[in-house]
Amino acid sequence: MAERIFRATDRNGNACEFELISPTVGIENEGERQYRIAYSKSLVEGVFPREKLREVMREHGMWTEDDEGELKKCVGKIALLQIDLKNAEAEGNTDRCVECATLIGEQRRRMWELFLIQQTVYMNSAEGVAEMVKTEAVMAACTVLKSTNKRYWEDYTSYVRERDLNTKSTVYATVVTLQAELLDEARRGLLSDYPEATYLKTPEEAMLDREIEEEVLKTLHDRADKAIEADKKKTPARKKATKKKVTRKKATRGKKLESKTDQTS
Repeated sequence: MAERIFRATDRNGNACEFELISPTVGIENEGERQYRIAYSKSLVEGVFPREKLREVMREHGMWTEDDEGELKKCVGKIALLQIDLKNAEAEGNTDRCVECATLIGEQRRRMWELFLIQQTVYMNSAEGVAEMVKTEAVMAACTVLKSTNKRYWEDYTSYVRERDLNTKSTVYATVVTLQAELLDEARRGLLSDYPEATYLKTPEEAMLDREIEEEVLKTLHDRADKAIEADKKKTPARKKATKKKVTRKKATRGKKLESKTDQTS
């Protein structure tokens, strides 16, 4: 288990001992307040909310109805295979258990791949931006000085200021690394609870996180390129404006006036 107590250099350049405590109800509420502030600010700055972004994604082929349908099918197949696995376990059929576990692992891998394609784009929505701010606000509020047990950052604003401007402090970088380790531990715990984990060499064998991330990024890049090409085809190239030759008629007004004067004289 990752150690929640760590040493880092504070904003004044002093080495201190810190602890990343578990969030209280008050801290969770503070995170929610920061979420609402960030969400409102994102909308004002023109960031799309999730539902609008969903429409844009479908319009440009970044997330399609086929993807939605395949994601639901993966979830359904996993549920059915888990039933088969339980039945094979009840019968003592080890070979069938391994077969079902392998198939579940394949379906779960594809499910996560589709889910990450969807969520990677949603991270750029107003809700995604606000959720990131909430996570940071909670983490900042949970960072306390071990000697006094008081929070290191007074509020989220002071956290952002130190994160972006203070080159002496290493508290931000250290606590982010620790937070990532804790999340990774929680993820591994979830993987080990999957029914197929017993019959696979390691839980990671079912997921292959790095390969999934690489495949997701490749898929998103390919879809983005196709969307750009499609937009280019939809927008016709502008024709160069050609100047029309203007033929001016010779002035005849003077001649007409002259002829009229001759007639009256």
